[in-house]
Amino acid sequence: MNGEKPYDFVPFPEGRPDRKQGAGQDKLDARLLSGTLELTLHTLTPVHVGLGYSDFIKAGNQEYLAALQASKPIREDDTTRRRYLIPGSSIKGAVRSIVEAITRSCIRITQSKHRPYIPQGYGGCMSVNDLCIACRLFGAQDYQGHVSFEDAVAPKGSLVLRGTPLLWTPARGGRGLPPRYLDRDRAKGRKFYRHARPPSGADPRACIKSGAELPLRIHFLNLSEAELGVLLTALGLHPDHPFPIKLGGGKPVGLGSVQVKCQRINLLQGADALKATGRLGQARTLVGSDLEAFVARCANAASALIDDDALGELETILDEAGLQETAPADPY
Repeated sequence: MNGEKPYDFVPFPEGRPDRKQGAGQDKLDARLLSGTLELTLHTLTPVHVGLGYSDFIKAGNQEYLAALQASKPIREDDTTRRRYLIPGSSIKGAVRSIVEAITRSCIRITQSKHRPYIPQGYGGCMSVNDLCIACRLFGAQDYQGHVSFEDAVAPKGSLVLRGTPLLWTPARGGRGLPPRYLDRDRAKGRKFYRHARPPSGADPRACIKSGAELPLRIHFLNLSEAELGVLLTALGLHPDHPFPIKLGGGKPVGLGSVQVKCQRINLLQGADALKATGRLGQARTLVGSDLEAFVARCANAASALIDDDALGELETILDEAGLQETAPADPY
């Protein structure tokens, strides 16, 4: 990247976070939307979500001590096999980070030494009756979120061993935030890594290879059209603002670039609405032009919750054109 740092910042939107009481999850609300997004993750670069330890992996005629890719036992054809995957929790965290960046949402976790750099009013939500959009969607202390993510299981033959440059903890040993993170003694915003081609290095990682297709299901409960539109936008599915997202570890060295595609939406609008259509207990499946129209309608409704400037900054950082360049191989 010609000496340029592989990240940039999405500035905090003007004004305080939008907070209100969540809709709750005790019953389906006929005025709100519930259902399932059926998606496909297309890996543009290798994806690594660490299992938490390393082991020896054979590649060719050699063995390498490598960080392992997340996996779990899955029952298939009366046989239990260990399958590699991208955990739903990892996807949820990445998508939540985008929602937080493009809306007026709180900063949940901050060390005391960082608090002086945060804009006034952006502290974490403290009451279940007063939640920002990100905390309503994804949850907060004592409040269960309205979206849940299943694991995305990779197809067989998707694992590769990839050597990447060594990574270091940013701003190690520093007090507060490093100067490059600040603008006039205030944090510049939320940090995101650009897309890039991964360079080679001496740190072996087991990864899901580029070009893999992983099915993913996201369940949502009692969302308004605007809230569902925010979720779709954060997945890179806004018709006017598409972008790939970044998942897992190794983002500074080009790992984790993923394009999300929406295959269908199974929509359930609450018992009262379904009784009126005679389809009680059945999901309405949206595909093709119906799906496109529904996504566009939700994305348009989301404009009331999304900060246009923040979305534009994020779209620039996550521009797929970054994949034409190679991420830094040396410390930056």
